[in-house]
Amino acid sequence: MPEPGQPPTSSPNIAAIDLWLIATDTVEYPLLERLQNALSADEQTHLQQRRLPTARRSFILSRGCLRHLLSRYTGQAPNRLRFTYGPRGKPELASSRHAQAPAGQRLTFNLSHSGARLLIGVSVAPAVRALGVDLEELRCVKQLSGMCRRCLTPAEAETVLALNSPQADHRFLRYWTGKEACLKALGLGIVESMQALELRLTPTEPASAPAAMAVSTSGLQHPGRLYQWQPAADYLAAIAVQSDSHQPLTFQPRQTTAAAIAVSSRRA
Repeated sequence: MPEPGQPPTSSPNIAAIDLWLIATDTVEYPLLERLQNALSADEQTHLQQRRLPTARRSFILSRGCLRHLLSRYTGQAPNRLRFTYGPRGKPELASSRHAQAPAGQRLTFNLSHSGARLLIGVSVAPAVRALGVDLEELRCVKQLSGMCRRCLTPAEAETVLALNSPQADHRFLRYWTGKEACLKALGLGIVESMQALELRLTPTEPASAPAAMAVSTSGLQHPGRLYQWQPAADYLAAIAVQSDSHQPLTFQPRQTTAAAIAVSSRRA
């Protein structure tokens, strides 16, 4: 398996995207402290504004693991990486000669955290302009009918509400993950834009490898190519990819732990 950040060896005409599924359920205090120490001053401020312990832990894991993982692609220490943020808070690496992909490549990434897993999509393919990923733990959806009215088109809602639980909950989450990935790729807000997208789901349940989904838009820029898969038992994921060409995409799923990410990153 190639090292992170290396270009694909199969063909220069294929855009490779790494899909990191990171287990976060066995993180103990020393590792959590190390991840927190990698955060920037503004991230530390955001952390202090989170009062609930679960929210604080989630923020530390998401940002800390992201920094340690990207350090493997950039060769920069985790705490030296600098981010800029879009209008809706989507992070990107700040323009700096110390925090770029290798020459001729473009580093793009996105992340999502749900339950005890963190999903980070990373690409250094020059043609990939933006990524949006979403990860959801399969679960019962509270106020399902109301969520359908707020987030789905009438046709989508009808397919969900015709099912019994838990199939209805899972169908809703299939729509949700696809739409959220699209909107994150576009750098847009989530709930207020969801009904501007309509997805056509395959009749079969998602497989373990990303499979293409059809998406149409109303009043929005098209989010690019959309894929959905089930990366682990009880988890559903989606990724939207905007690229400058129609070259094939290849996905490289990788499973690891927060501890392994932190240990293998570049030291400060």
